[in-house]
Amino acid sequence: MLHLLYILILVITLRDFNIFMLFEVTYLKQIILKTLSMKHENKTDKSIYNILIGKKTHQTYFDASIEHLKLYYGCLPNLKFEHFEQLIKEPVEQINEPIIGNFFYSQAIQSVNTILLLTQMISQKKHNHLTYQPIINDKEIQFKAKEIYVHIKEVGEDQFIEEIYQLFEDMNTYFQTIYMHYLLAGFRETPYTIEQISLIEDIGIMDLREHLVEEYQFIQVAIQNKERYPILSQINYQPLLNQQTFTTFELLNRTYDMDQLANIKRVKTHTIHDHIIEMFIKGYLKDKNLYVSDEQYARFVEVIQQTPNQNLKFYYEALNDFTYFEIKLMYVCYAMEGLNATTRT
Repeated sequence: MLHLLYILILVITLRDFNIFMLFEVTYLKQIILKTLSMKHENKTDKSIYNILIGKKTHQTYFDASIEHLKLYYGCLPNLKFEHFEQLIKEPVEQINEPIIGNFFYSQAIQSVNTILLLTQMISQKKHNHLTYQPIINDKEIQFKAKEIYVHIKEVGEDQFIEEIYQLFEDMNTYFQTIYMHYLLAGFRETPYTIEQISLIEDIGIMDLREHLVEEYQFIQVAIQNKERYPILSQINYQPLLNQQTFTTFELLNRTYDMDQLANIKRVKTHTIHDHIIEMFIKGYLKDKNLYVSDEQYARFVEVIQQTPNQNLKFYYEALNDFTYFEIKLMYVCYAMEGLNATTRT
């Protein structure tokens, strides 16, 4: 933690450094095993692989939601299936509990990069050094950081620094050993590379990368606590919709009727069903009463609590007079309500 203290007092320049390089081509056994531990019995191992690589299909979004694996969606984009198959056949050692939350891993990356950029901005400001190369070049993240920076100037920079200390203390309590602070940058301080951190901490590169993925996940969940993190909790991003889903979303100001939407777009109604469910999964729609009644949902909850983690056909037959769309939508809403109630780190 001394390195963190040093950075926050100096408070933090940059060379060409790509944060995303930390997460390239690496096969992280613990992460894979954690996701497999959450797999429903009726799901295949391939469905978990699709979640890890971030396959852009409605089925994968659905699987990630109902299995509480959204924070793992896309965390290993370069994982090859043959390596995945090889790793899951190896002897299983101890598996720690996965970090779960109602967020995609892409949101965790954006949140952490916003924190890194804000730290750099505060550092440079404290030293009256206003011309520098931002550590993050993403325009959306820069816009969000500037937006929050306006608020920081109102409440005082010390409040932000206090929250950063609190966040790292919480991380240290949870993990015992953390590495995220090596990525901070600011006045006369540059972030460390993955290789440098590996040498300094005497940790294998793959183990380090795995740990950083989990630290990103932890941060995304932790900063939702508005009382503990009044500034950092303002960092929020929505995952992008698929292009066709987005065009459907734009039509919702005209009608929520799915048959009408299908006619407008000249697609089948079940395609609109997939789009609507994706909107719920990604937070663009939240009111399930647009498509199902409270009575229907209560019946579904009663059945799923008695027989959890079944496939759609099981619930379709058990509920008898519900459509597959209604069951799928209620399944997603139920899973996400559970995530919001039981989000854990």
